[in-house]
Amino acid sequence: MRVKVLIILVIVYILAAFAWLTFSLLSYSNTDYALKTDVLQAGLSACTLQVMQQAKNGDLGETDTVEHYLKQLLLNVEETQLQRFVQERFNNMYRAEFIDVTPKKRVVQLRINPESLEQLKTDQNRQQKIWLYQSVLLLILVAAGIYGVYYSVDSIYKLNKRQNNFLLSVTHEFKTPIASIRLMLQTSRHPKINNDKRAELVENSIQNTYRLEDLAENMLTAMQIENEEYSYQLSDMDLSQMVTDVISNQGIKGEINAQIEPGISIIGDGFIWRMVVNNLIENAFKYSNNQPIDVELFRKGGVKILKVKDRGIGIRKEDMKKIFNKFYRVQDEETRTTKGTGLGLFIVKQTVQKQNGKIHVSANKPKGTIFTLKLP
Repeated sequence: MRVKVLIILVIVYILAAFAWLTFSLLSYSNTDYALKTDVLQAGLSACTLQVMQQAKNGDLGETDTVEHYLKQLLLNVEETQLQRFVQERFNNMYRAEFIDVTPKKRVVQLRINPESLEQLKTDQNRQQKIWLYQSVLLLILVAAGIYGVYYSVDSIYKLNKRQNNFLLSVTHEFKTPIASIRLMLQTSRHPKINNDKRAELVENSIQNTYRLEDLAENMLTAMQIENEEYSYQLSDMDLSQMVTDVISNQGIKGEINAQIEPGISIIGDGFIWRMVVNNLIENAFKYSNNQPIDVELFRKGGVKILKVKDRGIGIRKEDMKKIFNKFYRVQDEETRTTKGTGLGLFIVKQTVQKQNGKIHVSANKPKGTIFTLKLP
């Protein structure tokens, strides 16, 4: 939470900095335009002085038909030469115009060329657009960088949280059967316990060791699969018979409605596939709210399909893509009531993908979840 707040503050700071930078550049552009306009205005005074000087020296021609006045000063100039001088000397930034006062009297008016002002405005607009585009591009790049950092930090934070939850869950998973085994063995040592009861306690202790063994195998297998160190022992296996055996063993946990098409076989690792089916059925029982679950195995075209359905609490849409991640569980360990380590569905997905198959999770109407495995 603190990391998210810090990143939000950084984003706000950067946005404010970009807004200030963009505003400063646009203000500079306006100032630059005003300054260049003032320079043109100042140049107009210089142009007027040079025209007066050139006229005084007689370099602008003569005319006897019309009197020309500039700033109330009588000039003896030829209009065409005066216009050419102003245009060439000052790079067409100014122009000379003549206003008739009387038929033989004209006022010379020197003005800034409107095209020069338009060019300045065009340059200002182009510069502003360039700065805006550069600011937006830089903002996009910085935003992409911030998103990358945020995504990385958030992923690390979530992974760390899942790992912590995993440690809490594993601790609980180991602690419960160990405590049960210790209690039953201690009870079996009591002299008043008859042989039948002692045998029952010993058998229950053995069953709890199987539970510990399954948990250890899940953890070891998940680690080997992730590190690509698991050695798959492939053979021709009867998937129908294996699913039937798993259902028979899992039947003590609750009611299972099975529809198993016989004779369906695959090339796979019998140990890992037994773990896959076990994990799916155990997962269904965990969230079934003591309702029956359905297991189906059948062929459809060239595809072998295994479906495991429950009528439990269901899975939110936003969690459906995450439940196959290692350690991921849909609730926090502090509030979760179901057992597990978050490794079962990870092993399922990795195994199915190794078999070039697909696994899909969907809602079971009106409530519950359906896991569908499709194998070529």
